[in-house]
Amino acid sequence: MSINSQLGLRGISTFSNIKNLTNSGITTKVSTGKSRKSIPYIAHVDMDAFFASVEQASNPYLKGKPIIVTGKDTRHSVVVSASYEAKKYGVKAGMPAFKALEICPKALFVPVDSGKYTYVSEEIMKRLEFISPRYSVASIDEAFIDLSVYHSLSDSINALKLFRTSIEKTFGISFSIGVAVNPLIAKIASDFNKPRGFVVVKEGSEKDFLQNVDISQVPGIGPHTLMKLENFGFKKASELLEADEFFLYHNFGNSFLGLVKSLTVKNYPRELFFKKEPPKSVGHSMTLNHDVNSIELIERVASFLGAKAIYRMRKYGYQARGTSLFLKYSDFSVARITRSLSFYISRPEHLNNVLYWLIREIWNGEAVRAIGVSLYKLKPVNKNVYQENLFKKEKDTVEVVLDLQNHFGEYSIFPASILAVANI
Repeated sequence: MSINSQLGLRGISTFSNIKNLTNSGITTKVSTGKSRKSIPYIAHVDMDAFFASVEQASNPYLKGKPIIVTGKDTRHSVVVSASYEAKKYGVKAGMPAFKALEICPKALFVPVDSGKYTYVSEEIMKRLEFISPRYSVASIDEAFIDLSVYHSLSDSINALKLFRTSIEKTFGISFSIGVAVNPLIAKIASDFNKPRGFVVVKEGSEKDFLQNVDISQVPGIGPHTLMKLENFGFKKASELLEADEFFLYHNFGNSFLGLVKSLTVKNYPRELFFKKEPPKSVGHSMTLNHDVNSIELIERVASFLGAKAIYRMRKYGYQARGTSLFLKYSDFSVARITRSLSFYISRPEHLNNVLYWLIREIWNGEAVRAIGVSLYKLKPVNKNVYQENLFKKEKDTVEVVLDLQNHFGEYSIFPASILAVANI
């Protein structure tokens, strides 16, 4: 029986975009009641040419044009991201920028704007809870979603379809989706029919699906291993499942054998897979529009970045006993300093005192082009410490800021130091 006939969901094709699902009776908030059997599926969402798509969405002039996101110095930079208009010419991430321009002469170069991409990513990712209360953000442009809170595959697909439509309307960018009972298969499926792909691999159809997947599309297979596999005659991922295990172990090692076996895993530990790991560090950095050699401006930029790190850290519910600072000079050399503290930091004004000291310790007086601030050695905040005392006037301003951001958006309020940062 073919995969398409096995799926049996109103004509949905396993190997094509899903276009004709009805939206009736679909809710985005899901009940976790146990009266009905849940489905074993997981979804992988992967943004399409994320950085390039964000640039096109934020600048109408770039829409429909071949654009390449790269560093400011195109002669020595590499391609960070390319729009699908540029990919048609063979432009790929990691390719030298000058080479990309040779094969795509009409390409428009756009400098990397990490702050913009981080903001869009965070706004999209926090909306994943409308599909399922359990999800795992894998990187800035991809995430896994637990679909076991649904009682039918068709309902989960409809919810994903509605979510994608909403994101496209709100942010102007698209993403591809893969659905399977195996996380690795779901990831492969999301990349199978880009852009705007929507591929469902029904339980029991994994081997049939992998017959259509080149071994180069399996995550974890690097260039060297790929070349060796091709020399042995392997072409499709399904062929790896049929290979002798001792042969794979002898020629590629135990790790590769484990990768092949993971293609067939169904009963993986969901609770562990979707467990929210506490952050090990929190930080922000900024590449300035022009070099700065004023210590006052360097301090203000560091203060601004430090405040962003504090707000983000406190949003997670942590305080820090370690901080680090880096300064990148105009010649691209980097000075970095890391310090463990004898006290915990949880407010911008306390971090500022430390940052000013660190800046004076490492700055050599030369022009600075980028600054970064990080906090580490994180520990959960004891909120009782910040309860207002009747006999003290001091209030925890961070809690006020976080409340305002919850109501009006994450970037609705900033320290006054941003006034000095805006033009640099």
